[in-house]
Amino acid sequence: MKWKLSEKALATIKAVAPGLATALGGPLAGAAAGALVSALGGDEKAAEAALLTQDPATLLALRKADNDFTIRMTELGLEPDRLAQADRADARSMAKTNMKPQMAITTVFLVGYFLLLWVLMTGSVVADGVAREQLPTLLGVLTGAVPSILAFWFGSTAGSQAKSVMLANSKPADSP
Repeated sequence: MKWKLSEKALATIKAVAPGLATALGGPLAGAAAGALVSALGGDEKAAEAALLTQDPATLLALRKADNDFTIRMTELGLEPDRLAQADRADARSMAKTNMKPQMAITTVFLVGYFLLLWVLMTGSVVADGVAREQLPTLLGVLTGAVPSILAFWFGSTAGSQAKSVMLANSKPADSP
């Protein structure tokens, strides 16, 4: 099932149904999308419309679908933590063969990124017109890729990811 959701609908899924949100980005995307559609209206348009309204009944149905999906995947032996661990094991086993392509791509990317950053910060090149408008977007996209590269080479633990999610969802102590 190929389903293109709006950013707002995806944000709602991530906030209310983290298990389904995670599955939507991986090999279980079809099963997760099917669970969402059946829980929220029977077809993709109705499901997205329900997500965008953020009606309490919809959010409860979404939470229930998330719980049911997690239970069903566990019954089938498809635990998300185990799938993530297997994915990391595949990446590590790849390192036993030939890492030269990954090393070359990483080097080219990082050298190009820092060269672009240096050029922009020193003012060596002045951009005008459309290029001036597009540079912040380009720099943002490139900067967003740097943590992925670092995680590939240095790893990222499940505990670190859980901590990041908890920090993102927590409120500051002085907030009402």
